Amino acid sequence: MGDNSPRTIGLPMLIVVFVSICLFSFSGIAYSTAKNSLEQSEGIVKRARNYHGACNKVEEALAALESAPQKETTFSVPFGTGMEELQVTVVPDESGDDYDIISWIVSDTSSWEAPTDTGNTSGPQGPQGPEGPQGPS
Repeated sequence: MGDNSPRTIGLPMLIVVFVSICLFSFSGIAYSTAKNSLEQSEGIVKRARNYHGACNKVEEALAALESAPQKETTFSVPFGTGMEELQVTVVPDESGDDYDIISWIVSDTSSWEAPTDTGNTSGPQGPQGPEGPQGPS
Protein backbone atom coordinates (compact mmCIF):
# COMPACT_ATOMS: atom_id res chain seq x y z
CA MET A 1 0.00 0.00 0.00
CA GLY A 2 1.11 3.45 -0.79
CA ASP A 3 1.86 6.03 1.80
CA ASN A 4 -0.29 9.14 1.03
CA SER A 5 1.11 11.26 3.76
CA PRO A 6 1.63 15.01 3.10
CA ARG A 7 5.41 14.70 2.97
CA THR A 8 5.30 12.62 -0.25
CA ILE A 9 3.35 15.26 -2.20
CA GLY A 10 5.21 18.25 -0.72
CA LEU A 11 8.22 18.40 -3.07
CA PRO A 12 6.26 17.93 -6.32
CA MET A 13 3.76 20.57 -5.18
CA LEU A 14 6.58 23.04 -4.47
CA ILE A 15 8.01 22.40 -7.95
CA VAL A 16 4.59 22.99 -9.56
CA VAL A 17 4.14 26.25 -7.64
CA PHE A 18 7.65 27.43 -8.56
CA VAL A 19 7.15 26.62 -12.24
CA SER A 20 3.76 28.38 -12.22
CA ILE A 21 5.29 31.52 -10.70
CA CYS A 22 8.06 31.46 -13.31
CA LEU A 23 5.56 31.09 -16.16
CA PHE A 24 3.41 33.96 -14.88
CA SER A 25 6.49 36.15 -14.49
CA PHE A 26 7.76 35.41 -17.98
CA SER A 27 4.33 35.98 -19.50
CA GLY A 28 4.10 39.37 -17.79
CA ILE A 29 7.54 40.36 -19.05
CA ALA A 30 6.68 39.20 -22.57
CA TYR A 31 3.41 41.16 -22.52
CA SER A 32 5.04 44.37 -21.35
CA THR A 33 7.82 44.04 -23.93
CA ALA A 34 5.31 43.46 -26.73
CA LYS A 35 3.20 46.42 -25.62
CA ASN A 36 6.25 48.69 -25.47
CA SER A 37 7.36 47.53 -28.91
CA LEU A 38 3.88 48.21 -30.34
CA GLU A 39 3.80 51.74 -28.91
CA GLN A 40 7.27 52.47 -30.25
CA SER A 41 6.44 51.20 -33.74
CA GLU A 42 3.19 53.23 -33.78
CA GLY A 43 5.24 56.33 -32.94
CA ILE A 44 7.66 55.58 -35.76
CA VAL A 45 4.76 55.14 -38.22
CA LYS A 46 3.21 58.44 -37.07
CA ARG A 47 6.49 60.30 -37.52
CA ALA A 48 7.03 58.77 -40.97
CA ARG A 49 3.52 59.81 -42.05
CA ASN A 50 4.10 63.34 -40.78
CA TYR A 51 7.46 63.54 -42.56
CA HIS A 52 6.02 62.34 -45.85
CA GLY A 53 3.14 64.80 -45.49
CA ALA A 54 5.69 67.61 -45.06
CA CYS A 55 7.59 66.34 -48.12
CA ASN A 56 4.37 66.45 -50.12
CA LYS A 57 3.68 70.04 -49.02
CA VAL A 58 7.16 71.15 -50.08
CA GLU A 59 6.84 69.37 -53.42
CA GLU A 60 3.47 71.06 -53.98
CA ALA A 61 5.04 74.44 -53.20
CA LEU A 62 7.89 73.73 -55.64
CA ALA A 63 5.44 72.60 -58.32
CA ALA A 64 3.40 75.79 -57.83
CA LEU A 65 6.38 78.02 -58.66
CA GLU A 66 5.60 80.04 -61.79
CA SER A 67 9.28 80.56 -62.56
CA ALA A 68 12.63 79.67 -61.11
CA PRO A 69 13.56 81.69 -58.04
CA GLN A 70 16.07 84.47 -58.69
CA LYS A 71 18.02 83.82 -55.50
CA GLU A 72 18.44 81.11 -52.87
CA THR A 73 15.04 80.30 -51.40
CA THR A 74 14.21 78.08 -48.42
CA PHE A 75 10.87 76.38 -47.88
CA SER A 76 10.14 75.33 -44.28
CA VAL A 77 7.30 73.03 -43.25
CA PRO A 78 6.85 72.08 -39.58
CA PHE A 79 5.71 68.52 -38.86
CA GLY A 80 5.24 66.14 -36.00
CA THR A 81 4.80 67.65 -32.59
CA GLY A 82 6.04 71.02 -33.78
CA MET A 83 9.61 70.31 -32.75
CA GLU A 84 10.86 69.36 -36.22
CA GLU A 85 10.65 71.03 -39.57
CA LEU A 86 11.58 70.12 -43.10
CA GLN A 87 13.76 72.73 -44.77
CA VAL A 88 14.31 72.61 -48.52
CA THR A 89 16.65 75.14 -50.11
CA VAL A 90 16.64 75.79 -53.85
CA VAL A 91 18.83 78.00 -56.05
CA PRO A 92 18.45 78.94 -59.71
CA ASP A 93 20.48 76.80 -62.09
CA GLU A 94 23.02 78.13 -64.60
CA SER A 95 20.41 78.78 -67.30
CA GLY A 96 18.07 80.58 -64.88
CA ASP A 97 15.06 78.69 -66.25
CA ASP A 98 14.94 76.04 -63.55
CA TYR A 99 16.19 75.47 -60.02
CA ASP A 100 18.45 73.02 -58.21
CA ILE A 101 17.71 71.64 -54.76
CA ILE A 102 20.84 72.16 -52.68
CA SER A 103 19.55 70.92 -49.32
CA TRP A 104 16.67 68.81 -48.05
CA ILE A 105 17.07 68.51 -44.30
CA VAL A 106 15.05 67.91 -41.16
CA SER A 107 15.98 70.35 -38.45
CA ASP A 108 15.06 70.38 -34.80
CA THR A 109 13.29 73.61 -33.88
CA SER A 110 13.43 73.05 -30.15
CA SER A 111 16.42 74.31 -28.28
CA TRP A 112 18.12 73.10 -25.17
CA GLU A 113 18.98 75.66 -22.55
CA ALA A 114 21.51 75.07 -19.82
CA PRO A 115 20.16 75.40 -16.31
CA THR A 116 21.00 78.68 -14.64
CA ASP A 117 22.73 78.94 -11.29
CA THR A 118 20.04 79.24 -8.64
CA GLY A 119 22.37 79.36 -5.68
CA ASN A 120 22.54 75.58 -5.45
CA THR A 121 26.10 74.50 -4.75
CA SER A 122 25.77 71.07 -6.30
CA GLY A 123 25.71 70.33 -9.98
CA PRO A 124 25.89 67.46 -12.39
CA GLN A 125 29.59 67.04 -11.62
CA GLY A 126 28.95 66.78 -7.89
CA PRO A 127 29.20 69.29 -5.08
CA GLN A 128 31.05 72.48 -5.89
CA GLY A 129 33.57 74.15 -3.64
CA PRO A 130 32.97 77.43 -1.81
CA GLU A 131 34.13 79.32 -4.92
CA GLY A 132 31.12 78.11 -6.92
CA PRO A 133 31.14 76.62 -10.41
CA GLN A 134 33.42 79.35 -11.87
CA GLY A 135 36.36 78.54 -9.65
CA PRO A 136 38.51 80.92 -7.64
CA SER A 137 38.50 84.58 -8.66
